[in-house]
Amino acid sequence: MQTVTIITEWLFNVSIRSIDIFYHSQLNIEESHKKIVLKKNKLLKKRRRRNTVTKMNSQASHATSSSTVAAKRRHTAEPVPVHIFGKQVLADMESLCMDQLFSDITFLVEDQRLPAHRMILGKRSNYFYGLLYGGMSESKQDVIRLEVPLEAFKIILGYLYSGTLPISQLDVNAIFKVLGLANMYGLLEVETAISEHLRQNLDVSNVCMILDTARQFNLADLTMKCLNFVDRNTRPLLAHESFQMLSKESLEEVLRRDTLIAHELQIFRMVCKWSSHNRNEDIKSLVSLVRLPLISLQDLLNVVHPSGIIHPDAILYAIKTAFIPSNLAYRAAVHPLVNVASETQEARRLTMKSIEIVKLKFWCIINNIGVGSTQNALSLNCTVEVACNITHWVGVGNIRFTTSKPTHNIHFARRPVRYIRIVHPESGRMDILKDMPISAILNTQLAI
Repeated sequence: MQTVTIITEWLFNVSIRSIDIFYHSQLNIEESHKKIVLKKNKLLKKRRRRNTVTKMNSQASHATSSSTVAAKRRHTAEPVPVHIFGKQVLADMESLCMDQLFSDITFLVEDQRLPAHRMILGKRSNYFYGLLYGGMSESKQDVIRLEVPLEAFKIILGYLYSGTLPISQLDVNAIFKVLGLANMYGLLEVETAISEHLRQNLDVSNVCMILDTARQFNLADLTMKCLNFVDRNTRPLLAHESFQMLSKESLEEVLRRDTLIAHELQIFRMVCKWSSHNRNEDIKSLVSLVRLPLISLQDLLNVVHPSGIIHPDAILYAIKTAFIPSNLAYRAAVHPLVNVASETQEARRLTMKSIEIVKLKFWCIINNIGVGSTQNALSLNCTVEVACNITHWVGVGNIRFTTSKPTHNIHFARRPVRYIRIVHPESGRMDILKDMPISAILNTQLAI
């Protein structure tokens, strides 16, 4: 019995010890597991931080590398070649002009039907965009009547479809009609091309028509080109029949010009000739633009007065005004940097009662006179004088020739000049200009 009890107690203790060992072993396992998990988390966090830093460095390096490569490409890479087939595209577009294929609108011009395409015209011209898509009544019509010249309209259509304009194949009248439509439709490119063509082909036979047309369409550059041409070609223009067709407004603009190279008596005759072919026009405004004081007394009495065009009081006033040279508004040519006192410009040297004078071909605007001395003029104090007529002289500068300074340039405010002379005030000598080299120019860079 006692033996059984001892054995039972021993078994109980063993069981308790086993349970205790198991429990502690489980605790150790859990603690170890926790340590492993914590260590693993630490390792993962450390790896994530390392990966993040590496990624950021890689991105920065890549960005720097990319920008560097891009910069190198911008500086060194050649443009990528692109194949352009514009010629064929234009040919295909041109083939659609006035073609029924795909057309969705028809223009009726001078009873001829011209098929067209709304999309093309609307894209190429703001005028047609407004007409065909702007809510106007025409935008709802399939057939639109236009009151325009047929051939000129066809040329404009051809331009809108193909971007080409056969200007050189047209005569002046046809060009004017195309220009009128280009102005109406706001086709600045066409206006510019036609203006350039007309500028390059100005002559006496067409300048009057071109001037009227340029003023009608407010083409300032072309208008100025025509006026400059008229300035230089007054004599042949008067002899041409086209001058009679010049509008009154254009003629008034011509007569206002200070640079019209013509004697005033010739201008008066120009007005008389124009009036004889335009009898229904009131010429008072034209006559008022003739500068009568510039006409000689003899011509005023023998030519102007007998015409009956000018009132006698106006002639008397002109005679009085002519004696006040400061009030005379001379017309004068403008030739920048050209020596108008040279023989090539048809200047002449005159000797009048021991007075040496240089006479320019026409009144010219100048502001610089250059004079070179001769042996006879050394050590002389001289005055350079200019005049618009042979009687009223104005000094523009004093010069003294020496061996150290044998040439002089005199600068003065720009003014019209016809005659030049050099005077020695002390002796009254006026023959000093003889054999002297002289120049007279308009220096546009002088600020005087």
